[in-house]
Amino acid sequence: MIRTTTLLLIACFFLSISESRAQDFRVQISAFAEAMPDTFFHEKGVRNFLVSHDQMGLYRYFAGSYATRDEADAVQKEMVEKGFPYALVIDLEEQRVLCGANCPYFRNGVIFVQDPKQEMTVRNIYFDFGRYSLSAESKEVLNAVTQQLKDNPNLKLKILGHTDAVGSPQANIQLAASRSRSARNYLINKGIRADRMFIKVFGEASPLAENKTDEGDDLPDNRKWNRRVVLALIDDQGEVKTDDAVSGK
Repeated sequence: MIRTTTLLLIACFFLSISESRAQDFRVQISAFAEAMPDTFFHEKGVRNFLVSHDQMGLYRYFAGSYATRDEADAVQKEMVEKGFPYALVIDLEEQRVLCGANCPYFRNGVIFVQDPKQEMTVRNIYFDFGRYSLSAESKEVLNAVTQQLKDNPNLKLKILGHTDAVGSPQANIQLAASRSRSARNYLINKGIRADRMFIKVFGEASPLAENKTDEGDDLPDNRKWNRRVVLALIDDQGEVKTDDAVSGK
C-alpha cells in the first residue's frame, strides 16, 4: 500500500507541475474503491493516465495537467464521452489552500486531497482505541448512508476497515475486520441487504496520518484518525459516485 509519505510526494509533484509549467488544473477520470487494470481504461480509449492512492483508501485516475480551465473542461467532457460519467476538474490552487489549512483530520504535513464532488459519497467513521463499537456520531453517519442506499437502489457500499499501528499487524487486521462488520451489521439492521455491501480490511497498512514521528515518538492525536472505517458509495463497476449523481442533480 502507498504510505502517507508517498502521498505527500505525489501531492507535491502535482503542485510542482502547476508551479513550474503554470498547469493549474487536473482532470480526474474516475475514482475507484479498488485498483483497476490498465486494460479497463485502454478499452475505453484512454491510453495515458496517472494513478494515486489517496488518504481515504481510494484509487484516483488522472488524465493530466492543464494550464487553463477551458483546456481542462474540454478533456473532462472527452472523458465523459468515453464512458467516465464522474470525470471532474480539480483546481490545484484550491488544493494548495487545503494543503496549508489546519485541518483537524491531518497533522505533520500529511496532504489532504479533497474531491469536492464526493464529500457526501465517501465518509469516515471513527473508533476508540482497541474498540469496534459504534459511537453516536458514527451511527448518525451510518443513518445518512442508509438513506442514500435506500434512495439509490442500484448503488452498493464499499466498507474499508483501518486501525492505528499499536499492536501486532495480525491483531489489527482482526480489529479492522470487526470495525467493518460493526458498520455492515448496523446497516443490515436498518434494512440494507448484505449483498449490497463489500468489506475490505487494511488494518494498520494505510494510515491517514503518521502514527509516530521520524524519531519513533508516539503521536496519539494522529493515531485517533487512523482508527476508522471508510464508507464509499459505488456503482456496479466499483466507481465511486459523485454527490450530484447520488442526489440526482
